[in-house]
Amino acid sequence: MLHKKELELMRLKQKIEAEKNALSDMQIKAQTEMRKAHKLVSEKDAELNAAEESLSDLKEVEIQFRGDGACVEVAGSFNGWHHRIKMDPQSASSLIGSTGLRIFHLWRTVLWLYPGIYEIKFVVDGHWRTDPERELVNRGAIENNVLRVER
Repeated sequence: MLHKKELELMRLKQKIEAEKNALSDMQIKAQTEMRKAHKLVSEKDAELNAAEESLSDLKEVEIQFRGDGACVEVAGSFNGWHHRIKMDPQSASSLIGSTGLRIFHLWRTVLWLYPGIYEIKFVVDGHWRTDPERELVNRGAIENNVLRVER
């Protein structure tokens, strides 16, 4: 009976030792994964800081256009002329001319841009137009407005 108990005790000790080894392996794996996670968090923090620093240079730029039309958009070199940005009507006033009553709106939008010089153009009811109140630049047969974003 004593021999039986000793064998049982020896098996339990072996089982405990095996569990200790398995636990030690799991602890090593957990530490490795925690180091990897810490490294990943540090890398992402660095990326986030770089992005925040880059974005800190962006300037809020209000673009206005006065004119008639049902829909006014702006496009420009700031986005590679790829898409038009819809402008919002702000107010309306009327002017009586020789052709009758005309409604003029103030259109407005806000962009976030880096400092620099951009070319822009307005799209009024589907037709490309420059704003005569803004600085102009000519590139051959193409005429655009200039948008300067100061530091």
